[in-house]
Amino acid sequence: MRRIYLGILSGLVSLFSLTGTAQVRFDHLHRELGSLIWHTPGTAVFTLSNEGDTTLVIRDVDPDCGCTAVDWPRTPIAPGQKAVIKAVFDAELLGHFEKQIAVYTDQSDKPYYLTLNGDVVVERKENMGDYPYHVGDLYLNADNVEFDDVRRGDQQVKTITIYNAGNKTFTPSLMHLPKYLTAQYEPANIRPGHTGRILLTLDSEQLRTFGLTQTSIYLSRFAGDRVGNENEIYVSATLLPEQTFTAEQLAIAPELHLDSTTVNMGAMNGKKRLKSEVVITNTGKSALEISALQVYNPGLSVSLSKRSLKPGESDKIKITVNANTHYFKGRRRVLLITNDPVRPKVVIDITVKK
Repeated sequence: MRRIYLGILSGLVSLFSLTGTAQVRFDHLHRELGSLIWHTPGTAVFTLSNEGDTTLVIRDVDPDCGCTAVDWPRTPIAPGQKAVIKAVFDAELLGHFEKQIAVYTDQSDKPYYLTLNGDVVVERKENMGDYPYHVGDLYLNADNVEFDDVRRGDQQVKTITIYNAGNKTFTPSLMHLPKYLTAQYEPANIRPGHTGRILLTLDSEQLRTFGLTQTSIYLSRFAGDRVGNENEIYVSATLLPEQTFTAEQLAIAPELHLDSTTVNMGAMNGKKRLKSEVVITNTGKSALEISALQVYNPGLSVSLSKRSLKPGESDKIKITVNANTHYFKGRRRVLLITNDPVRPKVVIDITVKK
């Protein structure tokens, strides 16, 4: 049966063509570039996947104006492979802009339309409240990046914005990038009183295991800079398992239930550690398998005596906050990944009073 289906699931846009079984999926159809300084180009990256069983060819990528330059792969895209379309807006005219890009493939006479928009300004007025983290004269909007609900094959992109409050031009660079992360810097040099962006792209194919993968990367302030707590940026990625279920399996599927997904641990008040518990119950009709139980930062520890719960069976997740670990990057959270088809991922948020 041939059909067109347009939906959004976990932030992904899926487009199914009318010809054969070819399937084209874009990670996003729209990119917001925000405020661009006059004469400072902005870049938008769109990733498409060939999810069909035939080779896909991008015949042409046609922007609606000469102010947008585009680049795309000219070679065929095999089934299961990805391709990146890059659009650079020249920011030569002041004011608001919204540009459209038509992508033509060999699978349909009708194009897929991508859009990018933003504003071009002479000078950007920064609200320093938007940049709560600083590394010397550099102010960042975030000191941690979370790639949530990642599926194998995804290439999510996260943005870190940097404001240069110093009196020298800053050339952004990240140290200790793992293989599954790549960085793009816009612009390559950030002038005093201006902002720039670091686009972090996650290649999920490079993640080794399902569940939580964590690392620290470091913003280099100058040539020969060293790593430390001050310039550390914490990065986490949660890779979800691919699970498919038949109607018969869904009818007898396990079902995870927690008595709470938020835990207030109270205040330390000189204590070495704080402890609490969350009750986990299998309210489904088959065994609940817990494949991952992890924490998002070193100040937390968790334990669970059973990793498989029979229907109707319960257990206690024991949570501990350690006072001797003062360094917290990212939120205090506990991650569970199970074979519950409805809720494969559950997060418990932990709060501690200062």
